[in-house]
Amino acid sequence: MNKTLNTKEGHLSKISEKSRRVIDFLNEHDNKYDLEPLLEEFYNLMDEKCKSKKTKDIMGVFEMADKVQRSLGLDNHIHVSEIVNKEYSYLIKDFIVKTEEEYQCKTAIEKSLAELIALSHIKIITISKTMNYYLSGKTAINKDVNDFYSVISKELDQAHRQLTNSIITLRQMKVSTSSFSVNAKTAFIAQNQQINSNNKINEC
Repeated sequence: MNKTLNTKEGHLSKISEKSRRVIDFLNEHDNKYDLEPLLEEFYNLMDEKCKSKKTKDIMGVFEMADKVQRSLGLDNHIHVSEIVNKEYSYLIKDFIVKTEEEYQCKTAIEKSLAELIALSHIKIITISKTMNYYLSGKTAINKDVNDFYSVISKELDQAHRQLTNSIITLRQMKVSTSSFSVNAKTAFIAQNQQINSNNKINEC
């Protein structure tokens, strides 16, 4: 039987108990790059079809689990982890999570900015490694190399600007939210003080 359920972001508010358990599990665990604990835990959540031990049924369940996991990409960042080189998959996931914790990212915009910051950071690392390779003297210097170096230098500058702008934007969003909260509270207190003042006048 379906029941109403409040998830972290308010989506998928009406789901079954089994679906809730799957979503809770996928949210609590790392993405598919931590496959072994995912397989062990998910095995306990298999339905009657999986108990048949038929390969086709089991593979079908995992294909569905992958779709669910990808639908929660803004929470587990699986898509971002896959678009970078595999050597950076774990680093970028950790970077995003720590950025979200540092800036207390709750909304979709804030989380996407955390991803953009991490992507810019990884891009800077990748381009810098490429530039260092050419500067090390391992390749012959010619016009093509110089042209390529000029292009990636511009890409590096762009990545630095994107990183800086994304951080500034996220900080401004958090500061604006805090300022609005403080101003609202101040206005509420001021309003109460005015009411109290009026009450005293009436009593007199």
